[in-house]
Amino acid sequence: MATFLPIAILVSLLAVGATANNGYTTPTPSPPPPQQYTPPAHSDKLLVRVEGMVYCQSCAYRNTHSLDGAVPLPKAEVSITCHDTKNRVMECKRAIADESGYFLTELGVTKVSDFFMGDPRKACHVRLQASPDFKCNNPTNINSSDIEGAPLRDEDKRWTDQGYDNVVYAAGPLAFRPAICPLKH
Repeated sequence: MATFLPIAILVSLLAVGATANNGYTTPTPSPPPPQQYTPPAHSDKLLVRVEGMVYCQSCAYRNTHSLDGAVPLPKAEVSITCHDTKNRVMECKRAIADESGYFLTELGVTKVSDFFMGDPRKACHVRLQASPDFKCNNPTNINSSDIEGAPLRDEDKRWTDQGYDNVVYAAGPLAFRPAICPLKH
């Protein structure tokens, strides 16, 4: 019985404490409001990656800008050229498409202000370079990939890591066309 006495005293003290306010209870404090998410301040440095697809245009749509019936062109080569603030070439990279015609290349960390007009989308372009398929090796100008080069598009693929912003821009799709197509009857 002696071991239960301290427990009985504890229970009675808790009961007295609960009614000590003449039945009034004090409201529990409300939790602090949730913290608003504050995105990190953008860095003046940028790691640019460029991705895209290369296709072989269908003979049915040759000499058009259509990619209907086009098939991915594995191992096709493209170049990515970027210009600096004085419109001089500051970087030129080569990318090779994988088995599904997809390419992705990394340009490296650069100050945003070093790009022409301070914007990689205005400073960089992607051009077709070479096709591994001798039956489909004539460059088209679909998405301006032949003469000027296809501009980059921002598709909101960005994150901050290691103190600088990372952005994946898209270009194209780009396409070669067959050198010889069967005659239409």
